[in-house]
Amino acid sequence: MQNLAFQDKNSEYYTHEKAWMVPFVKEGPNVVFDLGCASGMLGSKLLAGGRAKEIFGAEIFKPAAEAAAKVYKQVHIGDIEEMQLDYAGTFDYVICGDILEHLKDPYKVLKRIHNWLKPGGSVLVCVPDVRNFRVLRDLVFRGDWEYVSSGILDGTHLRFFTRRSCQRMLQEAGFEIYHAEMIIYGPKKTLFNKATLGVFEEFLATQVFCCGRKVN
Repeated sequence: MQNLAFQDKNSEYYTHEKAWMVPFVKEGPNVVFDLGCASGMLGSKLLAGGRAKEIFGAEIFKPAAEAAAKVYKQVHIGDIEEMQLDYAGTFDYVICGDILEHLKDPYKVLKRIHNWLKPGGSVLVCVPDVRNFRVLRDLVFRGDWEYVSSGILDGTHLRFFTRRSCQRMLQEAGFEIYHAEMIIYGPKKTLFNKATLGVFEEFLATQVFCCGRKVN
């Protein structure tokens, strides 16, 4: 589902690099599919860093997709759930950076991704952390669940995840989890997380990040 609050391809909504995901794509001539590629900033970094030789993308917002197409080999424009793509056994990596929460059936899409990957290929998934303390505070103490234009309760989010539910979704689609972490932004929250030995990391985090390897 497209976020109509952002209609400028140069908005941070479409130009955020997600640079912290780059090291999880190994160096080499990888073929990568960037699902929800926005303006292609992440793919540009992968190409420049020698971590991809070809990048394909999919993006629902046409101006952003056209920007990515200047760098990517091919960008499909539209709703990924409506596309019939024949990519069986094509990719070393499929990246789902902040896209699965926008889908009606992300479980079905992950099973398609499993088919698109080469044997031993990987999917990198980043989704909002609904267990974040602000969401829980508003729900439990204020009885409020208010959608906004961006963030965890982005009005276009159709699905919500915790670390456990994200991992379970990947496992049920045929992936073995080899890395999972909570993404925490801000020096104060990061420091507090370290001081408390990560006990509260799922409440401090904004996003869940999981890597799964195709195993069957």
